[in-house]
Amino acid sequence: MKFTCNKDNLIECINIVQKAIPSKSSINILECMLIEVGEELRFTGSDGDFGIVYEIPGIIEEIGSIIVNSKTFGDIIRKLPDIYVTIESVDDNTISITSRNANYKINVFNNEGYPPVEFIDNTNEFRLNESTLCNLVKQTSFAACLEDKRVILKGVFMEQKDKKLNFVAIDGYRLALRYTEVEDNREFGVIVPTKILNELAKSIKGDDEIIKFCCNDNQIMFYNDKFRMISKLYKGDYVDYKKMFPKEYKTTCKIKTKELLDSFERAQLVMKDERKYPLSVKFTKNDEVIVYINAENGVLREVINAEVSGEEIELGLSIKNVIECLRVINDEEIVISLTSAVGPCVINGVNDKEFIFLTMPVKLNKAR
Repeated sequence: MKFTCNKDNLIECINIVQKAIPSKSSINILECMLIEVGEELRFTGSDGDFGIVYEIPGIIEEIGSIIVNSKTFGDIIRKLPDIYVTIESVDDNTISITSRNANYKINVFNNEGYPPVEFIDNTNEFRLNESTLCNLVKQTSFAACLEDKRVILKGVFMEQKDKKLNFVAIDGYRLALRYTEVEDNREFGVIVPTKILNELAKSIKGDDEIIKFCCNDNQIMFYNDKFRMISKLYKGDYVDYKKMFPKEYKTTCKIKTKELLDSFERAQLVMKDERKYPLSVKFTKNDEVIVYINAENGVLREVINAEVSGEEIELGLSIKNVIECLRVINDEEIVISLTSAVGPCVINGVNDKEFIFLTMPVKLNKAR
């Protein structure tokens, strides 16, 4: 095996492929990267459930394949002195890495036992702008529950129906929904592990370039001209999330996103355990929102001007849940819709109707 390539291209490749490689594993081979030199220069990382295949251009002089410890290989490549790198096999157990006057010889292994990454048939592919996909992920994945015993809640539900592509995440106390309208009338519904979506969003530029994806009953694959990400899907029936939204509301409030976010972040400063000291939020008939907390480190009372319609309602809210929602909203103003002090609190942008967040209230302390 022998090839020469651009170091910057190789570093970009390594950074993305390493997203699928565990830093520590009881199975040593899973800490390795597969390098295949054939008609193309291909790098693969896999943990058995999640795999990434990345291709870069290079001058290929001799075909072959090896696996190498991902961390060692990546650390060396990042420190090389020249823009060009030549990698070649010395023998069955060693490769040479040369850049200008620097030369390394490191141990490698044959690729027997390396978990295969099999591509999905992409005849029935879907297409999205990278920027659209990044928003779909950013505004939903934070609400997935990574520690819940129910596997389906550890993923994001991707559903295409009625010419809408919906991304939904639920953790039992909150729900984040982002959708985008599509011209495609095909329908599907799959539960994708949150990890692959977050890593995908980090790996693409988030511009107007196209990202493609396809899926079957067991796997999903995202891909472009450079790489493919393949992941197993979570199996099971997803929550009927549409039934969670109330049909009508008794109170609505229009308020500036940043003002409410800043207030909640200030309230967080006097609190250690929000389970013991929930935040009180009162929507008054005087077009005011009163934020109040009496916690371990002090008391905060703040009044925010807003447009409040309907009944006066006071409820307890999880600071963390609402802050995480407000941080991903792109709209300058939001609408908060309420049914009662114990019913769902629903938040969406004034102009951006494609993002909807729902959180359940928490019980307020009686002693105030």
